Amino acid sequence: MTSPARHTLPGPDYYDDAVYQVERERIFNRSWFYAGRADRLSAAGQWITVDVAGESVFVMRGDDGGLRGFYNVCRHRGSQLCDGASGQTKGVIMCPYHAWCYDLTGKLVATPRVEPDEVDRDALSLWPVHVDQWQGFVFVNLDRQTPTPLRESLGNQYDEPLSFERFDLAALSVGHMTESTIAANWKIAIENYSECLHCPTVHPELIEAVPAYRTGWVFDENRTDGGVALATGGNSYSADSSRRLTPLPSMTEEEASSVYGASIFPNMFLDIAGGSAVATCLIPEGPTQTRVVTEYLFLPDDIARDDFDPSPVVDFCELVAGQDYTVCERVQRGVKSRAFTHGVYPAKDEYVYQFNQRYLASRDR
Repeated sequence: MTSPARHTLPGPDYYDDAVYQVERERIFNRSWFYAGRADRLSAAGQWITVDVAGESVFVMRGDDGGLRGFYNVCRHRGSQLCDGASGQTKGVIMCPYHAWCYDLTGKLVATPRVEPDEVDRDALSLWPVHVDQWQGFVFVNLDRQTPTPLRESLGNQYDEPLSFERFDLAALSVGHMTESTIAANWKIAIENYSECLHCPTVHPELIEAVPAYRTGWVFDENRTDGGVALATGGNSYSADSSRRLTPLPSMTEEEASSVYGASIFPNMFLDIAGGSAVATCLIPEGPTQTRVVTEYLFLPDDIARDDFDPSPVVDFCELVAGQDYTVCERVQRGVKSRAFTHGVYPAKDEYVYQFNQRYLASRDR
């Protein structure tokens, strides 16, 4: 007997601006949004920016070693403070417009050409945002209320990222970064990541490296740890699957020769293989465009070696990602058709269905 069909989201959910505005307020402004790795903020005054669906914020390392997040907006006349993806300041953040200065705690400390009694500096600190980190991954949350703690939120993810704590991912550092833009809705990118029915058609190189993906499942039904074996017993997520990196010290031999993955709602993918990990940050830039920032993580001792070469991992992952971007853009064009009211989910789309349920629960709350 045929099981009742499970429907996808309707077409307008992937391109309608009114839907996107609801998502901005109810999902991106109230969820833990992945911003970047903490090792990119190793020194006092270092900062990174992240665009939370159109809201620019920055995270900065303080003199006390702590991380703080702020809206990227001067309290004087609203000028943006930090330009670019990252940088470092010595002592203060200075507004490029009128040179108002804020210390590394966000306190307003200087207002050139404005007398001290004209403004209340103590009342004009930078607007803060919530910041927390897990395993070296930094998240921000723009909720005006006290949000659910980050780790508790991660514990409620259907892909169970907390199971990766056994790998001590905090020990990894960024060895390379890339950035791409997809002409597709952010949900299409997540749905594509969450299934492998497309892998035999779209990813010939990937199914050579991870043979189990030929089946259309994103996991190995014969394993309980979430891992999928790499071909020939290698531990490198690359076209040469026999290539070996230094595995994470906590891994068993089987774990070191496997690949693990998780989608972390609402904007992160995390993939782990042997001695490397890939953290992907999705940054929605409207209902039909998504920027993708990818951090390639390796053990610091490997990065410090004179012969360190991340290109086999980077080139392979970028190849696979490029193939994904092409089909995501194809879907984006298709769902705008008047004929597409909704699609359907067969059994191997289970994780796509789970994502949609999480999405609807967050959007419609």
